[in-house]
Amino acid sequence: MTVDERVHAALVDLADEVRPAPDPYGRLRARLRRVRRRRAGLAGAGLALIALVAATLPLLPSREDPAVVERPRDIHQWAEELRHSPVRGAVGTTDPAFVELFGALVYERVQVGAYGSIAPVSEVNVLYVDDIGSTRVAFVAFHRRTPNPVSRWENGGAWFVARNGASVSELADPRATAGIGDALQPFETRANPSGPGNTAAGVVLGLAPAGCVVESAPLPDLDVWTPEPTGSFVVRTTATERAEWWRVVCAGTVKELRPAETSRWSGMGRPTDAELDAALVGARGQIDRDLARDELGATWDISNRSTGPTKVIWGGRLAGVLDGADGRAVVLATPFVGGGWQLRVNLLHTKLGPESPNNTGFFTWTPANPADTGAVLPLSLSAGFAKLVIAPDGAKSVRAVRDGVTIDTAEVTASAAVVDGPDAGRVTFEALDGDGKVIAAAKLPTASPPQTDYSTW
Repeated sequence: MTVDERVHAALVDLADEVRPAPDPYGRLRARLRRVRRRRAGLAGAGLALIALVAATLPLLPSREDPAVVERPRDIHQWAEELRHSPVRGAVGTTDPAFVELFGALVYERVQVGAYGSIAPVSEVNVLYVDDIGSTRVAFVAFHRRTPNPVSRWENGGAWFVARNGASVSELADPRATAGIGDALQPFETRANPSGPGNTAAGVVLGLAPAGCVVESAPLPDLDVWTPEPTGSFVVRTTATERAEWWRVVCAGTVKELRPAETSRWSGMGRPTDAELDAALVGARGQIDRDLARDELGATWDISNRSTGPTKVIWGGRLAGVLDGADGRAVVLATPFVGGGWQLRVNLLHTKLGPESPNNTGFFTWTPANPADTGAVLPLSLSAGFAKLVIAPDGAKSVRAVRDGVTIDTAEVTASAAVVDGPDAGRVTFEALDGDGKVIAAAKLPTASPPQTDYSTW
């Protein structure tokens, strides 16, 4: 067959696609057969064209030629590497017919807007399919016909979750979507995706480009990194999940380092008496156990960033410190990866009006151990000047000193005092004993947490 005849046959196949078959699955299978036949025909035509071009054009320089310099890949190119990676997962690697039909059905449904506002796409790539517990989980990448006009992003992605062993139709059902994104990341991760009827997969996954290696290391030390046996992807179920970090290594370079995804909420839930007692060991002040229990149970999301349990540092009553409101306060501390502690100050106060809140929380970070009973710990209570100063053992009063001048002072009650500290960056907070001798001093914590996770795609 000549080149012209092969091209003509391919064009005939293309024309056939405008004649829809009455059966949608029949149409899918027919289209897939045509695609395979067309690829074979065009491959032959392509070989003939390559021979013609090779006979008329000079050869391109070899990659070994030092004049040929490969430009560094940016994040979009790495995302393309992921999009073109082979499908992962046991179902994906052992049932190519399922993968092909699933990808084709997703493509068709994207074209008619079945999944919402996904931009027009030219290609769908199935990157993961597997049965995990009672669910079947899949991830696909979309290649836009034109890049996003604002972000210039070329690819998106979507997760699907259905019952274990779900058919192509069930898994591609719009109700089975478990997250659609308009920016495909080089390392795509997902925690606990859920499908129809809020069916949660109970799994966390991370997919990196083929050829890269995902490694993991357990907390708290993060000093022993082990390549995942699955190579370029990682899977954790509720039975295998642990406190850990992940990193992606491509061509010997760490491209991403981050806390692992988790399917578990990082809060403790309502602590038992034993858990509360453990969190209160060493706490100062006059602790309101109910408030401390509630705040521990609502611990903010610190998934795989902490290196130990959250502790209560101080608790007590504060008068008129927040726009005249009185209230009860509790200070919590959580040790973080890379050193230091994340602090949370929560104040439950009287309402100042029908629209005012009765709960106010503040966050900060300190490199110093907040549980040190021999140190001063000053903390902001609001955007105003009031500062809560947790005093060391033996302190009778606290004062705020700026440029050698005392600007406020207060007696210590229940291991703390509240003083005004305007222009806090220049203020030193001093704790004094009964003789007026300074026994400890500190400035308001202003440092930022160490940058422990990063991405260099």
